[in-house]
Amino acid sequence: MGAEGDTAGGEVVYLLTELRSDERGPVHEIGSRARLIGADGDRLMLAVACGGREEVVTCPSGLVALQGRSLAARRRLLRTKARTVA
Repeated sequence: MGAEGDTAGGEVVYLLTELRSDERGPVHEIGSRARLIGADGDRLMLAVACGGREEVVTCPSGLVALQGRSLAARRRLLRTKARTVA
């Protein structure tokens, strides 16, 4: 997500890949909105809304986009990630 200052608790981010909650719960889809709980180095702890409650997910910071980015910027990031995986 960039500089360390970008990881303020409570900030809203969007998932750039499908993620499963830490409790092996449901899969959260690409583009799901999450709230940043905390960061430990490159790992982020997120709260993703899921059926009226929040699921805790941890992931590398490169798998989320800040809410402030435009939809077009998020799509470019998704395309770039897809090319690097393929």
